[in-house]
Amino acid sequence: MPKVLLIDRDAVHAERVSRRLQYHSLEVVTCADPQQAILVLRRTSGEYDVVIINVSDQTLPWVSMLVKLQEACFLSNGYPSPMFLCTSTVSRSPEFQLQIERRGARYVVAR
Repeated sequence: MPKVLLIDRDAVHAERVSRRLQYHSLEVVTCADPQQAILVLRRTSGEYDVVIINVSDQTLPWVSMLVKLQEACFLSNGYPSPMFLCTSTVSRSPEFQLQIERRGARYVVAR
């Protein structure tokens, strides 16, 4: 069963997304704190197929956070890195979207 790490500071949103993913036979681990997610990925990034990051909270530096999350995967025992998907429930600037895409992640507006 594919395994997903969901990083989402909004508990209600995280629960809703988690239920949808589980309905599609995905195993979901939720992490509310991006810093905690970095520690999780340093230990177990090889276990995850996809990392989904809710970037709706515009107060956090998500691009630099994405870089740290990706680097955490590279530091972990040489396992293949999971794919990264950044989602947002609010519109973000084209510059922000381009920065995410340039890092190799996908960006999707989820409404």
